[in-house]
Amino acid sequence: ARSGVNLTPKELRALDGTVRPLIQQGQSPYMILANHPELGISVKTLYNYIDQNLLLTRNVDLKRKVKFKKRATHNKQILDKEIFIGRTYKDFKDSHADELDFWEMDTVLSANGSSKCILTFYFPAIELFWAHLMDRCSPGSVKAVFEHLQSVLGDAYEFSFLMPVILTDRGQEFGKPDDLEHGPDGTPRTSIFYCDPMRSNQKAGIENVHTMLRMILPKGTVFTNLTQWDVRKCVDHINNAPRKRLNGRTPYELAMKTIGPEILKKMQLRYIAPDQVTLSPKLLIH
Repeated sequence: ARSGVNLTPKELRALDGTVRPLIQQGQSPYMILANHPELGISVKTLYNYIDQNLLLTRNVDLKRKVKFKKRATHNKQILDKEIFIGRTYKDFKDSHADELDFWEMDTVLSANGSSKCILTFYFPAIELFWAHLMDRCSPGSVKAVFEHLQSVLGDAYEFSFLMPVILTDRGQEFGKPDDLEHGPDGTPRTSIFYCDPMRSNQKAGIENVHTMLRMILPKGTVFTNLTQWDVRKCVDHINNAPRKRLNGRTPYELAMKTIGPEILKKMQLRYIAPDQVTLSPKLLIH
C-alpha cells in the first residue's frame, strides 16, 4: 500500500469518501477494510492516516475501544444451590460439553424505568447472535422464549439439534433449568450449565457481543418503547459484521453454511449488505 503522505488529494478524498460514512455508521476500520479489499491498505495504515489527519475522518469519530470490565452481578441470584448439582462449570468441562455445539445465554437489562430485558444467545463456534425481548426478567419469561423457539424450529428434536448445550450465569431468571431443558411434553431438548459465581469470563463470547449490542443500545437506554422488531434489527446488523477471528467472514455467512438457510429463516435472521451494517443508535431511529 502507498504511504498516505504520497497519496494525491484526490486519492485521499476518495479513500475518505468510502471510510467516513461507514465510520459514522459505527463500523470499525477492520470491518471496513474486510469489506473493501480494493482500498489496498492495512488496518494499521488506515489508523495511521487518521492519526496524521490526512482524512476528514478524525480519531474522535472512531468508537472508543471497549475495556473489558467485570460485569455487575444480577440483583438477584439463584438461591437454591441444589439446582447446580450436575450443572456447574466443572461439570460442563468434565462432561466435554464444551466440545459440542454449545451456546452461551445471558440477559441485557434496561436502565431504570422499564421492566423489559433482552434474552441473548451466542454460538461461539461461528460467533452467531440471537436475541428475544422479554417483558420482565423472570424464569417464566425465559421459559416462554424457549417454548417460542421450539415452536418455530418445529419440535424438541430440532431445538436439540440447534442448541444441545447452553452455558449461562446464576441470575434468578435462569433458576428453573428443568423448564428449559424439557419441552412442554417432557421431551429433553437441551442441557443447562452454570458459570461459577463472579466468573463472567467463563462465557466471554457473549459478554463481548454485548459490547456490540451496547453500541446500538448504550448503557442508560430505557427499553420501554423497544420492540422485538428493534431487537431483531440489532441482531441482523451484528451478525453481518465481519470478525477478525473468522478471517473477515461474518457470523451470518458461516451460519448459512453450518446451520443452513431453513433454520436461519425460522429464527428470522437475515442478510444485511456490508455497507448497510450500522452499529450505532441511529439504526433504531424510525
